[in-house]
Amino acid sequence: MMDQFDERIRRMAREEAFPLPEDYAGRVFATCAALEEKIVKTKTHKTFGRALIGVAAALAVFVAVPNLSAPAAAAMARIPVLGPIVEVITFRRYTHDDGHAHADVSVPEVQGGGSAAASVNADVQQYTDQLIGQFKADCAQLGEAYEGLNVSYRTVTDTEDWFTLRVDALETQASGYQFSKIYNIDKKTDQVVKLDGLFKAGSNWQAVLTDEVKRQMEHPPEGETYFAEDFTGVAADRNYYFDADGNLVLAFDEYEVAPGSMGAVEFTIAKSVYQALLK
Repeated sequence: MMDQFDERIRRMAREEAFPLPEDYAGRVFATCAALEEKIVKTKTHKTFGRALIGVAAALAVFVAVPNLSAPAAAAMARIPVLGPIVEVITFRRYTHDDGHAHADVSVPEVQGGGSAAASVNADVQQYTDQLIGQFKADCAQLGEAYEGLNVSYRTVTDTEDWFTLRVDALETQASGYQFSKIYNIDKKTDQVVKLDGLFKAGSNWQAVLTDEVKRQMEHPPEGETYFAEDFTGVAADRNYYFDADGNLVLAFDEYEVAPGSMGAVEFTIAKSVYQALLK
């Protein structure tokens, strides 16, 4: 009976729109702030318990009102901290410094996503574990010779459609080597999408992208040099992301297609080049 009643209330709320005060979102945000301040100031278990009851009641309102009312949901979406949350935190950090070898590895974790985020997190854990394991093995083999490992991460893209996490690594011995892993999550399908997953089956996307990269290599800006003659093509799992203008960016590791002096390089592919080939 209670489930039927709840469903009836929700149906009535959806069908019978009612106006909300213009400052609705502001009031909710102010309530959050007031509750937070009250909890900080509590000094007894009894008072703390009352504060928690208040928080629980407020959270119940946050959950119930948007489910019942489209205007309320729209108003609450204007509060930044209450919108759809996908964030990246440092899950763990590995550091090492014995005077000869140095490591600083920040391992990210994507929070707030679905199964795609869980898949990314599992791969990142395995990937960084491998890097740390190799660093330890190299230290044992090299003795007092210098060995360095730095791993950092950043959110490259966060739009309605895409969330992109980039993990950058730098290994250093006699010289440095920069390389990356880039994870792209399609928010609408909750899937991790590799480069080949962007394009229609049977399309000639690889040839199109390869030709464009070669064109840019053969006509570089002044001071840039590429191994155009050795470039065999764009692979299905090539690192990529979308820039702020929606253009496709292909990322290459250091030494992969250019001298080490160029570092890790990227090629921006204009939407007009590949847009007709997208799924």
